[in-house]
Amino acid sequence: MYGISRIDQPEKKNHGWYVRVTFKGKTEQKFFADKAHGSKPKALKMAQEHRDHLVTLLPPARQEAAARKRAVSKKVAAAKKAAVAAPAPVAAPAAAVKPAAKKAAKKAAKKAAKKAAK
Repeated sequence: MYGISRIDQPEKKNHGWYVRVTFKGKTEQKFFADKAHGSKPKALKMAQEHRDHLVTLLPPARQEAAARKRAVSKKVAAAKKAAVAAPAPVAAPAAAVKPAAKKAAKKAAKKAAKKAAK
């Protein structure tokens, strides 16, 4: 998530979300503790609202850049979630492998053999 990081320090009993937005060398930051806000999701919601408020204070060009970063991070998170949920791909039979893929596999094996020889 753009501008938001998770902080978990069990030894210090410190759990929450950390918001940080920097513009022209000035950093605005704030910590949203899970305990103070009732739960982890509630603290995250407050952190996102605070981050969105800080972004509205930025010039329009920076606001657009922040929106793009948020969109990309959402796509990355969705892809990670899908990769975890998806079953492992089944290997294709050797006859179904394309010649280009065979060349690439052969090249990789050759490279690995050279590394092992060193």
